[in-house]
Amino acid sequence: MRLILATIVLAAIGYGTYWHISARGLEQEIAATLDRNPHISVADYDLGGFPHRFDLTLDAPRLRLPERGLEWHGPVLNIHALSYQPHHVIAVFPPEQMLWLNGQEWTLRSPDARASVVMDRNRSGILDRANLVFDTPEFTRLSELHKADSLRASVTRSNDTADYDVALELSGYRPDEGVMSALDPNRSLPPMLARSRALATLRFDSPLQPGMAAPDLIDITITEMDIIWGDIAVQASGRLQPDVAGTLSGQLDLRITRWDQVLDLLVAAEVMAPDAAQMAQMLLTSLSDRDSGQLDLPLRVRQSVMSFGPVALGMLPRL
Repeated sequence: MRLILATIVLAAIGYGTYWHISARGLEQEIAATLDRNPHISVADYDLGGFPHRFDLTLDAPRLRLPERGLEWHGPVLNIHALSYQPHHVIAVFPPEQMLWLNGQEWTLRSPDARASVVMDRNRSGILDRANLVFDTPEFTRLSELHKADSLRASVTRSNDTADYDVALELSGYRPDEGVMSALDPNRSLPPMLARSRALATLRFDSPLQPGMAAPDLIDITITEMDIIWGDIAVQASGRLQPDVAGTLSGQLDLRITRWDQVLDLLVAAEVMAPDAAQMAQMLLTSLSDRDSGQLDLPLRVRQSVMSFGPVALGMLPRL
């Protein structure tokens, strides 16, 4: 019995020592990460969770990527990991977050928003996979209020390479009423998108390492993209390559049902000029199936401008 008790006591002491040594190393890594990444800042942080977990609380975290027109901040960010699985991290976001994207300020609210990050066990610092889930998110900009049932995203490394498979799905998306009135004054579309999802493979020049500078993105292969909104159905696939300025070039293959409505939406959203839409209308009418209204359209993309033959149809955002 004494031997058993002594073994238990020694194991407890050993485990406690392991936790404190690991915690000290983690605090040093946090400080080093903040020091070498000026685009990441926090007001303060606290590490706890002894003895079974590492619980990191970041106060007023902020991420700034001005070269990408992106900034995010929130009042707090909680990060958790089991002490015996430090490579698997769970982040819990606050109910309200702020996001600046290309000069526009958005407020994102969700009662349950969290992410899971799993690092490669065999290669320190390399991202293996990650998942993001926002439950019943609301997106607010100025007087606009956009709602959805869920927002889900995942990133999975492919076979020990610098390729990552990315999936994005926005379920039950309901645009703002004012935006709907401007886009669709005749109310020909339902208030909710039936489906909005995308699957792609991103190729970087080196594997992703959270907390480090992002590697260069060299190739985007879109394997599947679906948007279904009332009678409108848009499917896309293709391959794009970004340049150093973030503009895209390549080809996109589109299949569109009720493409005439899509043109109207693009003009209403000021993505396409009315004159360009009129030219596209004349050209595409002869190419589409008159019975089904379906249009198969190979698009050339050059410096983020999408065009069919000589007709420019719109512009993709810069990366």
